[in-house]
Amino acid sequence: MKGTHSPGTVCKDWWVACIAADSGAARQARAELRRATSVTDALAVSATHDLNRRLADAEHDLRKRRDGPDRLALIAVALAQLTEDLGATAAQRFGSGDPKALSGLRFNALIRAKEPRQLMRPLARALRIIKGGASVRKLAADLYWWSDTTRTNWCFDYHGAPDAKPIPEETET
Repeated sequence: MKGTHSPGTVCKDWWVACIAADSGAARQARAELRRATSVTDALAVSATHDLNRRLADAEHDLRKRRDGPDRLALIAVALAQLTEDLGATAAQRFGSGDPKALSGLRFNALIRAKEPRQLMRPLARALRIIKGGASVRKLAADLYWWSDTTRTNWCFDYHGAPDAKPIPEETET
């Protein structure tokens, strides 16, 4: 149904059907998106355009945003790195362990990236470090809305202080 699903839900449905599925088309899309080193590389993959259609059908059309193509590529490339849908967020996974799975230096570089184009490759590398395990829905929603609020929440998740997160006046998701 039009407009009834959040961007995270739409992206998770796409991931299940087009990336995580055990089919030749999914294996090919997964491989092409994992090898993508630029926005253009990601936009050259037909599965990325399937994601765009699904988002547009659910009234989350990225074409209406200034950075729409870059954001679409970021989401597709990031989700292609995921091999397992877990309950933990990517930021929680990055901050897990002793020492943390992702160094503070690398994490700080991620959260300082304001533009999707700046985030695409470092995030793909970081997701490989945690062996592709994170909440698909939450990662997709975070990347769809990527903002100061999202980056702030990632800091609390990374440092294991989710109870200290600010309570949003308006939710982005």
